[in-house]
Amino acid sequence: MTKNTSTDRRFLRLNVGFLLKEGAGYSRDFTFDRPGTLRAEDILISDLKGILHLSRTPQGILVQGALHATTEAECVRCLESFALPFSVDLSELFIPVWQVSAGSPEGASPYLIDEKGFIDLTPILREEGILAVPIQALCSPHCKGLCPQCGQNLNEGPCDCEKEHIDPRLASLRALLEE
Repeated sequence: MTKNTSTDRRFLRLNVGFLLKEGAGYSRDFTFDRPGTLRAEDILISDLKGILHLSRTPQGILVQGALHATTEAECVRCLESFALPFSVDLSELFIPVWQVSAGSPEGASPYLIDEKGFIDLTPILREEGILAVPIQALCSPHCKGLCPQCGQNLNEGPCDCEKEHIDPRLASLRALLEE
């Protein structure tokens, strides 16, 4: 999956300063339809789509909605890279940084609106993208994997290895079966 990789994350920084000037209850929708690949630190995020609904609350900005994207994963059977789809369901409160004091409670939101009125969605997408990759990712449920003797990708075709390879430690058991 070699696409043009961009480190330009400006489209993941949303200007919400105008929402902060409005009263509680004011809202706005942001639509994402971004083809291509974005590098968010140590993960690649591709083909980002979705709609986020931002609402002004007395505490800050409530971000709700769903984003859909793909990330690169490696199949545990054939070791090929493939695009793994994932979704991010958001319902997070972003608090203006000037409202957060040094003595804020432990349960305060980790998501902040910076001094210029921007929120950054990159950390959320990075986290969810990492969590979306299963421990044993498969490119397909029918993946045949690699030949244990020669390493041929069996999805591309059969190999020329001898199929009846018997572990010498189990040869005596094989002799019993033949009797």
